[in-house]
Amino acid sequence: MVPNLLLFLLIVSPILAIEKPWMRRDPITLTKFSRHFALKEAPKYKWQELWYDNMPIDHFSFSDPRSFRLRYLLNTDNFRDKNAPIFFYTGNEGSIEGFAENTGFMWDIAPEFGAAIVFAEHRFYGKTQPFGNESYTKLENLGYLSSEQALADFAQLIDYLKNEKLPNAKHSPVIGFGGSYGGMLTAWMRIKYPHLMDGGIAASAPVFWFLNVPTPPEDAYDKIVTRTFVNSGCSVESIKQSMDAIRDLAKTENGRRFLNDKFRLSPKALVERPSDGDLLADSVKDVMETLAMVDYPYPATFLAPLPGWPVKEACKAYSTRLGSQHGLAMAAHAMLNLFYNYTGQQKDLCLFGNDCPGTFSELGDPDGWPWQSCTEMVMPMCSQGPPTDPFSASCPFHVRDSFRWCQDHFAKLGFRTELFRPQWAMINYGTEYPTATNIVIVFFLLLYWITVIALSIPYQRGLFFRRRGA
Repeated sequence: MVPNLLLFLLIVSPILAIEKPWMRRDPITLTKFSRHFALKEAPKYKWQELWYDNMPIDHFSFSDPRSFRLRYLLNTDNFRDKNAPIFFYTGNEGSIEGFAENTGFMWDIAPEFGAAIVFAEHRFYGKTQPFGNESYTKLENLGYLSSEQALADFAQLIDYLKNEKLPNAKHSPVIGFGGSYGGMLTAWMRIKYPHLMDGGIAASAPVFWFLNVPTPPEDAYDKIVTRTFVNSGCSVESIKQSMDAIRDLAKTENGRRFLNDKFRLSPKALVERPSDGDLLADSVKDVMETLAMVDYPYPATFLAPLPGWPVKEACKAYSTRLGSQHGLAMAAHAMLNLFYNYTGQQKDLCLFGNDCPGTFSELGDPDGWPWQSCTEMVMPMCSQGPPTDPFSASCPFHVRDSFRWCQDHFAKLGFRTELFRPQWAMINYGTEYPTATNIVIVFFLLLYWITVIALSIPYQRGLFFRRRGA
């Protein structure tokens, strides 16, 4: 009955939204420890690591014959019947193993459907480097990193799987799965290649959060993060005071010594000047935004080993009268240590600076997602500041500021105006899906993409389930 019901929903629902939000990073890939922990702590599933040879570097040109090898993971333990379904994960901006280990839903239902399971790695991430060590060294190479090229990779891989790799799969239905950016790719795959992907389950996928689209307020992201912390026992004022204390301590020699010693900061990233206090405070903000995303009621290792309800755990440090600047700063340290060192295995914390492993270092290169957010994935996000949220005010969002950052960051590659296309995603994929079918958009009240997704989906279409506590 359950399998039949799920297939029924995929077949008849134009857009089904069940309850369940980035500028230069997708929070799902924030921590440099994510891949390490995912692989070390959760080796529950088995797969073959395979490669698709001769994937075109450029799918949209007939003058470039170059190709590369695209990695994918395959499990066919349950794939026995003729034309049984294929569950296909559209890889995010990261090494594919982490997503394979943490997408349990696919593994749980595959036996019921007799489905093959495929996790396809996104070009320029993980081991799938089209130009090897030269992939990120020049504009001529990095220009081939885009969502549309990745979708074409997936399309070619699906065609190969159905017609060559898998036996008796020529007419197998393909159901896409993805979360966050991967969820966006699943939805766009169904729109662009409906003859290859029969349906898609896109979890936490803000497909309409772009410029000049009727989307939620640009401060919605941090509003939801703040709500999560307030509901878990924190107050906006106490968090703001703790970050202000870090900035104030960084202004004096004694204060900097305190931060370096008590925070156990790595020699590679010491607070040596007042401006470093801003970087350390920004690390607190990053961790808050990520903890809100992984605030599961049970222990998990998705982005890092964490206890159940980690936000509530982080707020315990703020529950007593903190008093001095030292006490306020140490409350922030407790939050950082919870996220980066819950196991106690890290002897120090390397949180900022060019000499630290970057937040994207485990993804293959630190510039992958920043490049995408500087070309096609320009998303309007900012913070209002107190009393709305505890962060430094950065609203309203200005496209010119985003472009300046990109021009600065990719200066060595020769980044220029023509490469910055903030409207392209909506021109390419659309601002609504009037003819789309079989796209299941999943969002949960506990996660902060809910505002972005819930206010962007045309509710007059599809079926909707709202469950508290989900």
